[in-house]
Amino acid sequence: MDRKNLFLGLGCVSLALFLYVLNAPKPVPVAPGDRKVLEAAAAPGKVAPSVAAPVAPAPGAVVAINPADAKRVTLENGFVKVTFTSRGGAIEKVELLKQFADTERKAKVVFNDNNQDSALALGVRNTLTNKVEPVYSDFTATVDEKARAVTFTGKLPDGTRVIRQFSLNLGEKEGEEPYAIRFSTKVVPPTPGVAASRVWHATGCWGFTTGDTANQYISVLAHDGDDLTRVGTDVFKDSSGFFGLGAHKAEVEHPAAAVGKPYQWVSSGNQFFASIIHVDAASRGTRAELLARPVDLTKDTHGIQAFAYWDSPVAGDASITTEGNFFVGPKEYARVSALADGQVAVLQFSKILGFISFGAICKLLLACLGGVHALLTWTGGWSWGWAIVILTVLIKVITWPLTAAQQRSALKMQQFAGPMKDLREKYKDNSEKLNKEMMKLYQEHKINPFAGCLPILIQIPVFFGLYTAFQTTVELRLESFLWIHDLAAPDTVFHIGSFGVNILPVLMGVTMWISMKMTPNPSADDTQKTIMYTMALVFPVICYSLPAALPLYMTVQNLLTILQAKLTKNPTAEVVVVEARPKKAKG
Repeated sequence: MDRKNLFLGLGCVSLALFLYVLNAPKPVPVAPGDRKVLEAAAAPGKVAPSVAAPVAPAPGAVVAINPADAKRVTLENGFVKVTFTSRGGAIEKVELLKQFADTERKAKVVFNDNNQDSALALGVRNTLTNKVEPVYSDFTATVDEKARAVTFTGKLPDGTRVIRQFSLNLGEKEGEEPYAIRFSTKVVPPTPGVAASRVWHATGCWGFTTGDTANQYISVLAHDGDDLTRVGTDVFKDSSGFFGLGAHKAEVEHPAAAVGKPYQWVSSGNQFFASIIHVDAASRGTRAELLARPVDLTKDTHGIQAFAYWDSPVAGDASITTEGNFFVGPKEYARVSALADGQVAVLQFSKILGFISFGAICKLLLACLGGVHALLTWTGGWSWGWAIVILTVLIKVITWPLTAAQQRSALKMQQFAGPMKDLREKYKDNSEKLNKEMMKLYQEHKINPFAGCLPILIQIPVFFGLYTAFQTTVELRLESFLWIHDLAAPDTVFHIGSFGVNILPVLMGVTMWISMKMTPNPSADDTQKTIMYTMALVFPVICYSLPAALPLYMTVQNLLTILQAKLTKNPTAEVVVVEARPKKAKG
């Protein structure tokens, strides 16, 4: 029992070091905000290597048009401003009217702005190359401004007629999502009795975010109701793996399929935003496919998008209609958790060590944080910061009795430091006998050596739950508190050269060290104490480049622990240490 703190300390430090290495920032060749470079990369005429160039059309077939020649239609509803293009009758880009691009709060977040392929662009399989190719033919638009709707009519390269309808929600009715665009694609065969061409729909592409330096959240997701399929940008790069394990060559495109249980939705996203194609159940058929493809953003960086296909039923007139909702917006927990068919999975809660999931506790903590924030909106611009502080206080109130019991037990054990030291010296060469004598001492004086374990077991999942959740919590993005400009980014106050100086992780380390000093630990030897104090240095290093929300939580938690240590009194201060007496023999 006297080595429990040693094992806990070693485990925590090892896990902490692993997480730091796992999440260590990787240099990004071009800053996410470098719009000049991004626009140059997305200039008209630049073709992503993953998309096959259209073959020469047959005589009389429809010819593709250049982006510069396309006509555009713009619709908005107060949440999104959607720019439609006649080039394929699709969505060229979407401006999120309530989401700023940076802390200057001037430019807005724009979806698919640097992608040559439109979102919800149609794709058809080329029978000669067997490649799925985007449709670039010219469509004619009919706009209904009052209904915030637009209808496109056009043809596929083989002459098949297509009718596409889009409409925006106002978000005024209950359950109506203003970030969702209703869409319908009807494919009508050119000749009666001939099967209509099957079409694919593109998810579009999101750019990088400043906080996702490892690019772990740029991905394509697909959900069939039970299983979640994820494709990241790593499949498009050569990799030597880990000592050869997992080595692979770069793929041009990554296919996936769901037979029997077709995908309910397919999405692309980044750290804070997502675009989700959610197809109505009646349009899914019995199978679905997707092709994940890279999108060139710069010479050395790539985004990702998917072309998805559903085996929609054939109508009596041989036409095929695919209908659904296209969500383009922030991954706010309350918002995406209200979307049908488990679209909340786009939050992408990462797994500790690659397999330990904290998804359930992440959702619980985010729900609690959102509830607390709803009561604090009157505080103004610092409401999310205060919500984190109040949530920390609530967690401390819940764990207060357990922590108090831990501290009282530690204070009680401190009185027996002398006898325990004597026992260690007496049985230093016999660990089995030492453990037995220590247990006798605990039993004789009613000491519970396990009293300090339960608070730790409760605090660890809370810490890792917040550690995971705060990395994708868009609600905290660009929200200020005290000197913090963005709770979803490090609280850098100034730079020394290229090194950012962050205050909160330092305060977190100092308060952690003080709280450890104030918590008695008589069973710990010098080595154990060194390990425990080292943790006060390691954890700030881990949190240094993480969102400021996490060290804010930890700092407030440490301050409350210090306060509790001051208020906790030893209930057995007058107990006199007595030698353990041998039990009398029965009879």
